[in-house]
Amino acid sequence: MAPVFLVARREYLAYVTAWGFWVSLITAPLLFAALIFAPLLLARAEPPRALAIVAEQSADARNVEAGFEREARTDARAEIEIYLEASAPGVAERALAAFDAAPDRASAIVAARVEAGARAAAFPSPAPRYFVVPAPGADIEALKPYLSGERTLADGRALFGALNIRRDQAGAPSIEYWSANLQHDEPTSIARRAMRLEMQREALAAQGLARGEADRLAAFEPKVAQFDPRPSAGASGEVTLRQRAPFFAAIGLSLVLWTVVFSVANMLLSGVIEEKSNKILDTLLTSVTPIDLLLGKLLGVAAVSATLFVFWGGLGASLMQFAPASMGDSFIGQLAAAFAEPRLVVAFAVGFVTGYLMFGAIFLALGSLCESIQEAQTLLGPVTIILMLPMLLIGPAVDNPNSPLIQAASWVPLFTPFLMLIRAPTGLSWAEIAGQGALLLATVALLLFLAAQVFRAGIVNQLSVTALFGRKKQRD
Repeated sequence: MAPVFLVARREYLAYVTAWGFWVSLITAPLLFAALIFAPLLLARAEPPRALAIVAEQSADARNVEAGFEREARTDARAEIEIYLEASAPGVAERALAAFDAAPDRASAIVAARVEAGARAAAFPSPAPRYFVVPAPGADIEALKPYLSGERTLADGRALFGALNIRRDQAGAPSIEYWSANLQHDEPTSIARRAMRLEMQREALAAQGLARGEADRLAAFEPKVAQFDPRPSAGASGEVTLRQRAPFFAAIGLSLVLWTVVFSVANMLLSGVIEEKSNKILDTLLTSVTPIDLLLGKLLGVAAVSATLFVFWGGLGASLMQFAPASMGDSFIGQLAAAFAEPRLVVAFAVGFVTGYLMFGAIFLALGSLCESIQEAQTLLGPVTIILMLPMLLIGPAVDNPNSPLIQAASWVPLFTPFLMLIRAPTGLSWAEIAGQGALLLATVALLLFLAAQVFRAGIVNQLSVTALFGRKKQRD
């Protein structure tokens, strides 16, 4: 085994001594954090959009404007709730109660901030997505220059859109939305909800009931809870954040697994093609056998991936050590704890090792048959499509991980590493994990044997895609 480890050490050092490895090692967590927080930061960075309302009845304009105020208040509450659950879950209930008791959105944000206290120093101050401005014209015709950008409002801002509220002869309202931004129609939905509530008020008033009764009825909201009937769920069986967190962790790990396996397999493919074209493999074969070279390359690149996981895992564990104790009850704390769930850890380890060896062996075999990257593209397309197939089952597996289709597919080696992860939080038995792991190991052994034969033929006998097509053409 000494030649195998010498080749593995050579491969490992070739990657970890490159500056690009350290750049990816450090930037990957930053990119991951950016993917999570960038949408929120971008939403905050965009200024509120100015809207004008033109209505035949002034009451309709006031009702629609109130609808936008309600929408802005609801959005602010949701953002504050997410923040408190992540940073100060102990005060979340009191702060949200103070928010709900305030008369308007601005005072509600202040009340929630005061109730949260010093533990919420970076308390969010969400701005509304839209604000209603006085219409700079009496009708839509007068507003068109503002909507097209030919003119601006008195304060210099552009008019994003305008709502025209009309009434037909029967008194039923209709909504027209005017905007140069054709792909954005959210203001229409907000105005429709506001006018629907007004229509309900009018209908109740026609029956002799108070108009405010519609608001009272619209506020009705049943309390909803989900329960798990299995004995492992505990005495109450109610599904909480603690029970849901492993499913989110499993989805994240399955995507990480697919990305890493696909990335390192491509590293193996490009590496063996480069060394073959530069005659480096010929030099190596004077000291090691083809099978030693195959296994050494697989182990060396696997060690590179293990280094990434150890660094990222250690970084995450270190950050959690400095997190406040209250964060343990938050979504982030529960999600971090879920990554240490034994079944998830074992499923990820088995899935990574076997998945990497399966696809890595295939890509090494393909690389040995190619003289250049251009040749590899002719074979890489079908293999990439096969690699994409597991992603097609991730969605159905998340929706119902114990469906007959997913259970059957989890015993297909191509899908097993990923579906095992998705099914692990559902109570997947250790016996089933062991059985699927044994199946994967047997598949890996078979693929390694076949890949070794192809690899030997490719680098020793100089068998290539071009040679195969050339011989076929001569026979024809």
